[in-house]
Amino acid sequence: MNTDQVSVALAGVLDSLTLVQEQLDALTESSQRIEATHREIVNRLDTIDAGQAAVTDLTPILEMILGRSIDDREIIKTQLGTIATAIGFAHAAANGNRAPLPVAVASDPLLERFILTQPADLASEERALTDWRNAASTTTTAELMSLLKHQQQPSPTDTLETRVLRYRLAALTRAEIKGRGAAPPEPPSTAVAVDRTASACMIRSHELAELWRAGESAALYGEPELAGAIDIFDNAERRLGPAAGEHSPPELVSLHSDLASRIEAGDRPSIDDSGPAYHNQLATAVETSKDR
Repeated sequence: MNTDQVSVALAGVLDSLTLVQEQLDALTESSQRIEATHREIVNRLDTIDAGQAAVTDLTPILEMILGRSIDDREIIKTQLGTIATAIGFAHAAANGNRAPLPVAVASDPLLERFILTQPADLASEERALTDWRNAASTTTTAELMSLLKHQQQPSPTDTLETRVLRYRLAALTRAEIKGRGAAPPEPPSTAVAVDRTASACMIRSHELAELWRAGESAALYGEPELAGAIDIFDNAERRLGPAAGEHSPPELVSLHSDLASRIEAGDRPSIDDSGPAYHNQLATAVETSKDR
């Protein structure tokens, strides 16, 4: 990460931390108001005879106020933890440590603006980022423009992991486009899909399954929700060895079909849930390719 990239990364993190501080100030003021109201109610209750029914009527209200006060304190603690982690990683980045933010921190809504506009990680050795850098470098600028629009579009079926990966891949695409002297489309205003209904999720899963069945392409490597399936398939290829002659091993054909069905059903397979069963399935062999 060069000096300019570090500066951009730090600026993004500091911008997000400013937003965090603003929200913390608002929460602190809210908590102080609630506690002041609580003290006032307690003072008034002290003047009321213990046998009066009004005391009983006020009990649920008091419990609600106390609950809100406690919730606000927990929110503040969580946000302070996010701030501390983000500052720690910003400091590490300034000293040459290129480790990405943990998913739990990067996916925090308070850091959304940074995630959407982050600089490209050109040094990561993660399989998904490495494959996409290679694929993007051989893809036309016009196709990259189209792919970036899809990458930056919030998905209704994104998990925290795929959402974070989505905008890391998009950052690489933006950098590739800018490196060719073109202007990439602007990032979206949010990383979370507005429509997350069952029908929207079903449509999205069908689209991803079709992309998977279509085989190897730049679009495949640029799709974060298929990164786990690619990991599984690559791992199976390493275990089984390269295809020989004109046909792929039947186990790979079966694995490819099984992954397509899972993706279409709404599952997002990852390397952590793959197992020996994948490598023992038999199916009719097909013409060889690194077909995903």
